[in-house]
Amino acid sequence: MRPLLKSVMKKTVLTYSLGFVVLLGLSMTVQAAKIQIGALVSGQVEQVAVKVGQMVKPGQLLLQIDDRAYQAELAMQAAELKALELKFADAQIELDQAADLYDRTVTAKREFDAAKLAYDLAEQAVLKAKAQLESTQAWQKYYRIEAPVRARVKAIQAPKGTTVFGENNPLILLEK
Repeated sequence: MRPLLKSVMKKTVLTYSLGFVVLLGLSMTVQAAKIQIGALVSGQVEQVAVKVGQMVKPGQLLLQIDDRAYQAELAMQAAELKALELKFADAQIELDQAADLYDRTVTAKREFDAAKLAYDLAEQAVLKAKAQLESTQAWQKYYRIEAPVRARVKAIQAPKGTTVFGENNPLILLEK
């Protein structure tokens, strides 16, 4: 039977698994925080970089989640952005030509307005694609699970090959 120590109102509480509590008149503070580490993304655990009992420091890699699907999504969004940038460049050329023809009174204002609208829509599509790509890129760090504090690895609940389904799925338990 192993006692658990907790600090309660500057008194140390000693709790045994039998359920009784003994108050001691000590003024020491004992902190044993358990930290459950999870993931915000889904995927398969590709690498576990620590062992149970090992001390870890902040920023140290604990485990890596397979990010191939994420990388493919990133590549598709980058390609889509490039295509939209090319359409935007073409819309700029069309607008310049329409403005030139309108200035020389060769075409009606409606053709110039249509070219301006196409240009504005192409510009907004590029801005939207850039924002979406940046949003997706922001998730990259969540495939690499790192220690938030200096602590000891208490348990590994997701060994290599385990499928992780996003948050609320504890992967590693640390004890500070």
